[in-house]
Amino acid sequence: MALSENPSASEPEGATERNAPGRSSSKKRYEQAQAWIGTLVGVVALGLSIYNLLALQREPAVDVALPHIVRIAQGRDTWLYLQPTLSTRVKTERVEVITQIDLQLRPTTTSTKAPAFFWDETGSYSYNAAAHDLTYQRVADPSPLLVDQGRPQQPLLLFNAVGWNFAEGRYEGTLVLERASGQKPLRESFCLVVSKNAVKTMQDAGQYRHHGFRDDVPGSDPQKTGCYMFPPL
Repeated sequence: MALSENPSASEPEGATERNAPGRSSSKKRYEQAQAWIGTLVGVVALGLSIYNLLALQREPAVDVALPHIVRIAQGRDTWLYLQPTLSTRVKTERVEVITQIDLQLRPTTTSTKAPAFFWDETGSYSYNAAAHDLTYQRVADPSPLLVDQGRPQQPLLLFNAVGWNFAEGRYEGTLVLERASGQKPLRESFCLVVSKNAVKTMQDAGQYRHHGFRDDVPGSDPQKTGCYMFPPL
């Protein structure tokens, strides 16, 4: 009788699977790994959902940026026009309310007494093409400002110092913003340098003519860099 040349032909059906324990063990480990990966993905997704929920409920972190120019007019009183940008880069559903804005100014190189500025009103500018100048219009009384990610604010603030005028010298200023959330007030500092020429120009122009002071004047004195100054130097 001739023997079969194919050894596997005599093995019963399924013998190959039973004789390959390593293959069965690998399949089991693969299934376990798949289960663990699915669980891990679910835990991570849950963690992200909780984080996003908490992030949307947190208080917005408001940023305050001062402009490159402030405008000043003085006669009987001194009017200072300042237009900061209030914004938040934090994604949140909550809104910050700015309830009050104060301007503090302290002379550092003159014996002039410190002014008592108060937020008088909010306004806007329109460009007068015939005069090549800006025209100021009153918009509203001082009122709370709402700031969230989709609603930055850029109010034009008019501060008034009754019966006070600038003298030549350097001044250190701070813009202070009170918040309804109860967090610490926001504070943004700046410096202002008023030259003899600036004092004379403002006095000659009178109360209703404002003058621009910039903090980015090219070629300025290195000790005054970053301070608002009246160009030309």
